[in-house]
Amino acid sequence: MEVFAWGANSHGQLGLGFESELCMTPQRLTRHSFAPQLVRCIRGGGGHVLVLDTSGRVHACGWNNRGQLGLDSTEECHNEFQMIPSEYFEEVPIETVSCGWDISGGITLTKRLFVWGSNAFQQLGICQRGFMAVRRPLPVRLPKEEPALAISFGLRHCAVLTQDHKIYVFGRLRVMDPPPIELDITATTLHRCNTMKIQVHNPNELRIVALSSGQHHMLLKCVDLSQEGGSTKRILSLGDNKFGQSNAFLFEEDVRQLAVGWTHNAALLRNNEILMWGRNCYGQLGTGSISAQQAVPQPLSLRLPDGQTPARVHMGAEHGLLRTTAGEIYTWGWNEHGNCGNNSTENVYSPTLVEIPGRVKLAGAGSGFCYAISESSVN
Repeated sequence: MEVFAWGANSHGQLGLGFESELCMTPQRLTRHSFAPQLVRCIRGGGGHVLVLDTSGRVHACGWNNRGQLGLDSTEECHNEFQMIPSEYFEEVPIETVSCGWDISGGITLTKRLFVWGSNAFQQLGICQRGFMAVRRPLPVRLPKEEPALAISFGLRHCAVLTQDHKIYVFGRLRVMDPPPIELDITATTLHRCNTMKIQVHNPNELRIVALSSGQHHMLLKCVDLSQEGGSTKRILSLGDNKFGQSNAFLFEEDVRQLAVGWTHNAALLRNNEILMWGRNCYGQLGTGSISAQQAVPQPLSLRLPDGQTPARVHMGAEHGLLRTTAGEIYTWGWNEHGNCGNNSTENVYSPTLVEIPGRVKLAGAGSGFCYAISESSVN
């Protein structure tokens, strides 16, 4: 197994042992604190990256100006991966991780929430002096000790989905007026912080099961309990809608996965169709061109080469990455830092194959960079 990374590297976020403006083609990592064959997921932020392994250990690399690596370090950058000490999570394995611009979080197997990084907008759920930046994982108790299920970060907000399908939002996320009629949104406080509580109006008909945040918006994947077997064709949305990124839809097929960039979205459906909508000034919707008005308020289908089936979609700030079931990687969109991996800095308007040795089993994306783990060894 080999690890490859490309794109922006100004904070050492590619884990290559050095900082540089960019890497326009996939570069093989020679040193890392994790075993590539044991990686469960890769999550990227503004200039940092977290890797979660199958033992529940978290490995961090890149920008650390706000402590977002969770290493209890004051160094500005770490250009090689280091494991966050398990004692920081009270020796409990981590089940899921997430990155925002300069913030990170994880949820343990016991459903306990930990956050670290910037708290400039109280997005850690803490309202106390001396907590502008938190440099090691900090446990956050939710109201009534509710277990956390998922976490998602925007530029200035943190959203936590609980096991009973409520969402708590810390920090700043402006909700449209009026809000979606399917949701009840109330203001509350948590640890003296202003907190937004979101739940469905009728829990017997609808249930929130997943969430994904953009810069200033958020998509919610819902189960329609009125349908036999529970349909997941409906998504709801909150936040800024300047480019149509907060438009909500009832699709014809169930949603397998949501992926959200700064101001654009992707929905991977059960029939393997990928629908894209939102901002399209850099080709980030992968439709073959940019949009004159920048905004695409209605979903458009992402076209892949014949015979390719999508396995997973990842969104950077303004670019996209797709891994196919055959283990190939396609990228498109904003390419200023070589984040599309095609040996160029020109924007890419359609999904384009990235040359990576071997079959890719796992991938991830940050703001302006990408990662892939290949099953083939490179000499």
